[in-house]
Amino acid sequence: MTETATSNQTVVEHIEPNAVCRSGWSWRWWLAVLVGLVVSVPLVYLLSLAALLPFYLGLFFFILFGLLIGAAVYRVASPARPYHGGSVLLGTTLLVVVCWTGSIVLEAERFPQQMAGEAIESARHLDGRTAQQFRDEVADSVRNFLSERYPPGGVLGYMRWSLTSSVLNKADIEGLRKTIKSSQSKHGWAIRVVLSIALLGFGIGSQTFSLRAPCTPREADGVDHTA
Repeated sequence: MTETATSNQTVVEHIEPNAVCRSGWSWRWWLAVLVGLVVSVPLVYLLSLAALLPFYLGLFFFILFGLLIGAAVYRVASPARPYHGGSVLLGTTLLVVVCWTGSIVLEAERFPQQMAGEAIESARHLDGRTAQQFRDEVADSVRNFLSERYPPGGVLGYMRWSLTSSVLNKADIEGLRKTIKSSQSKHGWAIRVVLSIALLGFGIGSQTFSLRAPCTPREADGVDHTA
């Protein structure tokens, strides 16, 4: 009996220090979040390219890259878990917001040049301009169109256009010879946005939220106590 009690006490002593949630401002947790943000930099660029893939194929990458970002955070933070649930939720939300916002900003910045590329394919003549000059002029016309019709233009103007129109008429853009439609309709774009945020959050959260769970005896001291 004495030996059994001593053994149980030893297990408790190993578990207790790890069973207490760290402060919401634990330095290791926020270091892990910072690592996740660094890892996300190249992935955000890839997400901005994948977002407009047809048939919502790009949504797969929001899950995949979310898992990669979450795994990096978990790797750094796990030795000191568990953490306060509020800090895990806040850090995870920060990662999702920064990653998704970065992808939509890059997507919006690339939009005028994409439309210029489509315009040059249908151009009958360039009126003495080089192909690059033609693309630059169309791109500037697209930017002005967004600023005037969907103020304040830029990223917000692109989002407003995507949600309410998703069509560029040839009368609206100088140099455009035919009406151009986005690869996703206004309703399809809205659905894609909601799903991309949800799937990115699922990918990251599936890794980070497990950091709120207390350590088991096996994890606490590396010994299997279930036998």
